[in-house]
Amino acid sequence: MKIQEPRIHWINYVCLLPFIALIGNALIADDWQTHTGIGKNIGFYIVIAFIPLVTALSFWNNRQSVKFHAADYFILSWLIIAFGLSYLYFQAINNKMATLVLLGILYYCFRIFLVQNQINLYMLMLTLMLVGGIEALWGLLQLYGFTSARHALYTVSGSFFNPGPYAGFLAVILPVSLFYLCSDKEALAKHRQRSTILLKIRWAVGLLTCIVILLILPTTMSRAAWMAATIGCAAVLGGYYRCFIKQKKEKRRTIGRKIGQTIVFLTIICVAVAGLYHLKKDSADGRALIWKLSMEMASRTWFGEGLGRFSGGYGNAQKVYFESGRGTAREEWLAGEPEYAFNEFAQIAAEQGYVPLALFLLTLAFAFITGIRHRRFMAVGGLASLLVFALFSYPFSLIPFLIVFIFFLASCISTRYITIDLAANPIALEVRRQWNRYAVIAVLLLATMYSVRTIYQRHPVYTAHKTWGQSQLHYQAGMYEHVVEDYSVIYPFMRDQPHFLFEYGRSLYMTGAYEESIHVLFDGTAISADPMFRILIGRNRQRQEKYSQAEAHYRYAANQVPNRLYPYYLLVKLYDEMGEHEKAYNMAVEVVNKEVKINSPAVEEMKAAMRKRIEEDNKELVNHHVSIEQ
Repeated sequence: MKIQEPRIHWINYVCLLPFIALIGNALIADDWQTHTGIGKNIGFYIVIAFIPLVTALSFWNNRQSVKFHAADYFILSWLIIAFGLSYLYFQAINNKMATLVLLGILYYCFRIFLVQNQINLYMLMLTLMLVGGIEALWGLLQLYGFTSARHALYTVSGSFFNPGPYAGFLAVILPVSLFYLCSDKEALAKHRQRSTILLKIRWAVGLLTCIVILLILPTTMSRAAWMAATIGCAAVLGGYYRCFIKQKKEKRRTIGRKIGQTIVFLTIICVAVAGLYHLKKDSADGRALIWKLSMEMASRTWFGEGLGRFSGGYGNAQKVYFESGRGTAREEWLAGEPEYAFNEFAQIAAEQGYVPLALFLLTLAFAFITGIRHRRFMAVGGLASLLVFALFSYPFSLIPFLIVFIFFLASCISTRYITIDLAANPIALEVRRQWNRYAVIAVLLLATMYSVRTIYQRHPVYTAHKTWGQSQLHYQAGMYEHVVEDYSVIYPFMRDQPHFLFEYGRSLYMTGAYEESIHVLFDGTAISADPMFRILIGRNRQRQEKYSQAEAHYRYAANQVPNRLYPYYLLVKLYDEMGEHEKAYNMAVEVVNKEVKINSPAVEEMKAAMRKRIEEDNKELVNHHVSIEQ
């Protein structure tokens, strides 16, 4: 079948603009518009509205059929199951569920768009390298003090909130730049007489991006990013070497030589992994505990906790684990309240269940096989790097990584549907082509309808975030009546935001609305592992003089994160209020002797108060004995 020429050439470049804007999403500041950390999400929602429309326009202009792939059906099944199960938990569509479906739409739009014109893949990969170069340069400017980082505790973070995701994003782009640095140099050498301006531009961008990323990446101290960059670049070089470099004489390697090289390679890997582990041993052990409990969560039910409920489920699992006595002293010291599993595969299993995880793994397998078969090593290397990073971090919780992940996935799979069976009936070929077009049109029509509907429904959420950002000034100033007045209006749209729920629950507590505070705080326990939710529920119950319930919540918080001192301190106060002074004394002794993970002025103040209390009790006891003897 002859590939059809575009009807109007300039339309192709117009259609590229929303996709370019989407790839550049990473450059948006997190505090843009609302000052609540969703700047990149807002940018995504704005641009995604145009994606199905420009995809349809590009399809009309180029008329290139799309070869549907097994991965397309796996992704559709995954979306339906994950969305359906989560809806059963929430009985509503939260932000994470809406984003999941929009990402599914983006995948199918990428699938259709990339096959319409060869310039599309060229421009989007070039944009990705430019974004990586800008991010790396941004980090260098932060490192040398020309601009400040997004987080007060870190020197380098680019446009991200902390160095971890920033380093991971650069690590994902490095293999793409390396591939074009190698392949375009080879192409330029072969075609010196031809016009190669596009290749020269891409090669130069790849070179500069590689240099600036390699300069800044070591300063981030992200072991996961270093490993991801290494694996991704190895995949690119391995694929490029095997498929594009033809040696005049191939040296046969003996079995002994192969075994020797394998042993050397594995030794290097083991030494590197051991070195990275000991670089931040506590962090590595802490993540191992998170993975262990995440898999326990997944094993409890095949249907997961629901999208957005990982942290709440993890908090409960950690409480049960330590309460049962299975936790070691080392694990008690390492325990925290993670928002993420720091392993996206474990988090998918915990949130969505094993069936969506299996569909996800099948999709990845088919993507790698197809990408290698079609020699899309820039996408294969980038995807490999992203997945290695996903083993140790939380990229799928950040919009820029999700966009790049979908782009790499579609780049590996997308090929034109070209029939070469010349003996076939031309009428039958035309019918097949027409059905392909109908399928594409149906996908784009449904995508457009859902995108418009979702964005319309999400607008109140955007307004709620703006109100939250403005009202936080009242919260920080202790004007809790104003906070309650503002937050009560936006509460229905913010029930998946743990920080909002805590602020609202605490404000209600400070204004004496104890039952309303408890209701809001229980919403927080469903989506957060932070023991402060349970502690504040306990304080509400204590104010209501429901002491047994208050004690239960304080003990829940103490078992949830055993290395925290505050719940034990509150138990002393509670027992004193209940008149159970012996219990209070014993708990005060425990507070004084307890080792904490992080020493702070507040910790020292609590311990000093408990020492003073113990001394007073001891003096009273001595005086009591003296009076008896007299």
